[in-house]
Amino acid sequence: MRVALVTGGARGIGAAIARQLAREGYFCVLADLDFDRARATAAGLGGVAMQLDVRDAEAFAACVRRVEAEHGPVEVLVNNAGIMPIGPFTEQSVEMDHRQIDINLHGVIAGMRAVLPQMRARRRGHIVNIASVAGRVGCANGAVYSAAKHAVIGLTEAVRYEVLDDGVRLSYVLPGFVRTELIEGAPGPLWPPPSAPEDVARAVSRALTTGRVDVYVPRIARLSVVLPALLPRRIYEPLGRLFGLTEMFRSVDARAREAYRARIGI
Repeated sequence: MRVALVTGGARGIGAAIARQLAREGYFCVLADLDFDRARATAAGLGGVAMQLDVRDAEAFAACVRRVEAEHGPVEVLVNNAGIMPIGPFTEQSVEMDHRQIDINLHGVIAGMRAVLPQMRARRRGHIVNIASVAGRVGCANGAVYSAAKHAVIGLTEAVRYEVLDDGVRLSYVLPGFVRTELIEGAPGPLWPPPSAPEDVARAVSRALTTGRVDVYVPRIARLSVVLPALLPRRIYEPLGRLFGLTEMFRSVDARAREAYRARIGI
């Protein structure tokens, strides 16, 4: 039985990833703060749920030990859990800055450290970290989120080189605008169009199947890396503004985000 551990698996992108992996024959463990929702989602997949705060490295390690004792080796870890507060940089609280970085970056670090020793010992395993196109392109009103996702990309690249000869693979998936509650109230870019959570799930599957290190959703979003490398800033920055890539969080309907803000406590 191939075991996949998906953080933030109760809803949204995490739930879509778990559904995709379950269809491909994985036994899915959904780790989430919202245990009841995770349990309901896992039940529909024939998997199990575990309550986990990814900020707690000891709890993450204990979660992995429990999964491996009860269900077998974790073959795949998908670090998906994350939050996305939106607002002007100078108006964000220090507390929320720390919370974002703790969940979006430290949670990924904790997960990788929890599974890597066993994966290296077995000489197999795959870690997929959910990053973001915002980890390549700075987004106004999403500065700390963007910073954390830049860090996730750098972290994945660096650790990948450390384990390159150990049989362990690392990938990161870079979604653009995805139709989940994280982007409620944000207008989004003019192009490319928003993706569905299932598109991200299929990207995770591609990473696992092909071993590709960086997978963009949609694939055309790779231009966010290519164009800055090919064009001078005076050309690609106006293009980014024209298509709304750097402005997608500048004008947000606060009322539309109330439910999400309440759920994540901001």
